Amino acid sequence: MAFKPSRKKKRMVANYEINLMPFMDLCCVIVTVLLASSKFVEVALLEYATPTVYESGTGGGSQGDGSGSVGELLELRVNVTYRALEMSVFNATTGDNYASFPKKSDGNYDFEALRKKLVDVKERVVGPPITRSQQRNPATGQVELLEQYKFSDGDQVRISAEGDVPLQTLVRILDTCREYKDNRGIFRPLFPSPALGQIQ
Repeated sequence: MAFKPSRKKKRMVANYEINLMPFMDLCCVIVTVLLASSKFVEVALLEYATPTVYESGTGGGSQGDGSGSVGELLELRVNVTYRALEMSVFNATTGDNYASFPKKSDGNYDFEALRKKLVDVKERVVGPPITRSQQRNPATGQVELLEQYKFSDGDQVRISAEGDVPLQTLVRILDTCREYKDNRGIFRPLFPSPALGQIQ
């Protein structure tokens, strides 16, 4: 008895190669479009510290004489009240080391007058840095320039405000205290290390 031959044996087996080129092209195009359309944002963090409490009799500044030496405290303070901005050096309440800037007629604080007075304190009282050194910041890994002034807190400002002063006002004061533009149009650090507190 004869059997019919199987067709499976005569069927040719087709060898197909997977062509990945269109997929690779698509991936390259997608990556390029995503990189071009994405927005890279650098988040700037402004470091601040709580106010430092000093024991009485352990170097409380020069009490307004303006003649500081290494280790003495500048005690630069900016108080934000409901009616004015107050700035004090060496805990002074009168004289050249104290200034009060009332609100302007439109109800806004006079940030420009505060900046001018801070620049005056920086140039007249603090003066140029005594030493400069480079040090790697362990948090960011970047090399930073450290400046040492004749006052141990020569780059610090203590900012105190009333309880419900708007946050935007504090941000403007932090920006005002951080840097200034000199006569040549170059931005210089003013008092870049703020300490925030609240008026009791």
